[in-house]
Parts: sequence; structure tokens; C-alpha cells
Amino acid sequence: MWVDLGKVYPLGPPRAVIPDGLDLQAIVPGELAMWHATTTGHWVGWVRFKIHDGHGGAPAGQWVPGDAIEPGREGTTR
Repeated sequence: MWVDLGKVYPLGPPRAVIPDGLDLQAIVPGELAMWHATTTGHWVGWVRFKIHDGHGGAPAGQWVPGDAIEPGREGTTR
């Protein structure tokens, strides 16, 4: 599955270009562990994914809004 980090982290227009900064606007592969409903009726998924930077990146795991999650097919790349 895929995670649209731009929907997870809606930061607005760029302020500068920092090549080795965290890329919070990328669409990255992830692993969905579970779905859960919120008290407001929205669906969120617990997802593990990697946030990339100029040095490789760091793993993350968090609740992600359902509209930021896209199913993927095994063996495909985005």
C-alpha cells in the first residue's frame, strides 16, 4: 500500500529548498497493520512507513487518515 505524506503532513507552499531535509510530500510504500474508526466517524489506519531525507530516512509508525492511504499491488512501484 502507499501513503501520501502530503495528506498526512499538510504543510502548505514551500518556504525553501533543502535537499537533505525530510521529504514530507512524497508518496511512500507502507505496511497497514489495522483500521480503526475515530469518534467523528473517520477511518484511520495504523501504518508503518519510512520518511526519507538526504541520508536514507527514518522508520515511522502512526495513525494515518484513510484518504492518505492507497492500496497497492504486490510487486508494483509508484
